[in-house]
Amino acid sequence: MPQRSLSEWLTLLQNRHPKEIELGLGRIRLVARELGLVDVPDRRSPAKTVVTIAGTNGKGSCVAALQALLSAAGYRVACYTSPHLINYRERIVIDGHCVSDEAICEAFEQIEQSRGQTSLTYFEFGTLAALILMAREEPDVALLEVGLGGRLDAVNILDADIAIVTGVALDHQEWLGDDLNQIGAEKAAIARAGKPLICGDPNPVAGLIGTAEKVGAKLMVNGRDFSAKQFVPLPETSLPSASIACALQATSLITGLSPSEVDTSAIGAVAVPGRFQKVTINGVSVVLDVAHNPQAATLLADRLNSFSGHLIAVVGLMADKDIPNILAPLGPMVKSWYFCNIPNQPRAADAGMLPSMLYNTNGSVSVRTRVCSSPLNALESALREATSDDQVVVFGSFFTVGPILDWWQNLPKGKKDVE
Repeated sequence: MPQRSLSEWLTLLQNRHPKEIELGLGRIRLVARELGLVDVPDRRSPAKTVVTIAGTNGKGSCVAALQALLSAAGYRVACYTSPHLINYRERIVIDGHCVSDEAICEAFEQIEQSRGQTSLTYFEFGTLAALILMAREEPDVALLEVGLGGRLDAVNILDADIAIVTGVALDHQEWLGDDLNQIGAEKAAIARAGKPLICGDPNPVAGLIGTAEKVGAKLMVNGRDFSAKQFVPLPETSLPSASIACALQATSLITGLSPSEVDTSAIGAVAVPGRFQKVTINGVSVVLDVAHNPQAATLLADRLNSFSGHLIAVVGLMADKDIPNILAPLGPMVKSWYFCNIPNQPRAADAGMLPSMLYNTNGSVSVRTRVCSSPLNALESALREATSDDQVVVFGSFFTVGPILDWWQNLPKGKKDVE
């Protein structure tokens, strides 16, 4: 039996390493080699086919779509994604099911025994645990979502058979730089020589193209080398179009099926929690979206643009984000803002500072703003204001949407619904 519970392990890992993020593959590769996960002759780990997915936005949606398409085609699929919304187990899914707490703890203990004096971050520990658990199950395909960037991200210790970059935009500038070409180059570095690099952006930045050429990858560009329109019939979906296109093309490559032969029906049933997720609470329509950078906020605003009633926003953000440009796309649309603190999250922005940043985006503010102690407190206040003709949108971070989604899932059936 594991010596520590999962919650005890996660607390330990969060507190042990001096830096939450420490990019670089040297330390994790050393431990992965000790665990037999890399550099083992004549053995593929953790699956027959490895697909690595990077991109500023749309990675999680691409993984979900690809998982559904491949499962429908009869493939056994394992997924590693981050961050989670409610439970850490969401990060590791094999054959459509989250792995157990006990399995994760056992993998953590195996890593602990193998790492020696090598220090690992929270994310690196989790990545190795995911690879251990996948290798045990020997799935047909492993889908690995990049946590940050690509070139120096932990999942890049494995050679991808197919690399996907859903798109490139500004985010995590303190780690990746302020130049789109530099960011594109970092993300494209998950590609390998002679292997496909699927790009969801119809106009990829020069940095991405240059890295693909330098690596020797087979660059495939959305709208030029493939298109979602090739795959028919294509069911309606709220998932980002670039993510869908990338998932369909990867499915065609993995299965060997032509676009006309791929079964696209599974796309219609894919719903990713916290990605433009529509629910109803006490008769009020609520949209939950983890949009946390300007590009994602712009997409969210576009999707909400057709709504004719009053829009009420619940927002909690990380302090290291481009806050003014995240608020700006929704600024002209929102009637009332409920800015919230995020308890127990050191990176969170002080909610009391957010109204002034909203002022900076609009020049002047005539809307109502309120500062709340937590995401749930903010939502409850917003729901008291809202009528059945209004729309509440919750966005800004996984740490904002997660607690609210958890609360909603535990509501009595008569007080909630899914749209």
